[in-house]
Amino acid sequence: MTDVHHLRDNPAHYYEVLGRVMSALRETGALNGASHLDWWPGNGGRTWEIEWQGGPFPAEVAARLLGAPEPGLDDDQGEHAVRGLIAPGRGENERAHLVVLDVPVNLRAIDPIGTSQVWATLMSG
Repeated sequence: MTDVHHLRDNPAHYYEVLGRVMSALRETGALNGASHLDWWPGNGGRTWEIEWQGGPFPAEVAARLLGAPEPGLDDDQGEHAVRGLIAPGRGENERAHLVVLDVPVNLRAIDPIGTSQVWATLMSG
């Protein structure tokens, strides 16, 4: 496997991945109940790192992202803004990994409570 430095080799593609993921996060409400969202280039421009406090587990967020429609397209066209693979992170509830348009995206939650607990908290408040 070749070591691809996405930021150096194709910066437009690299930032397109971030844009797609951030747009899908907003459109799906996947991070409802989370706070302190942050992101940065990881591994020297080879990955994106996205992190938040509380809220849903990363695997829940990844599943929502993979179903996000392409902005501006009708739902019946079947196009998704974020297409890729999903893998849980090393048996932990705090991490998940996506590959979006061949760029690895690492999701990390600090002290996540899960979607069901987020909804229970929102409904009781």
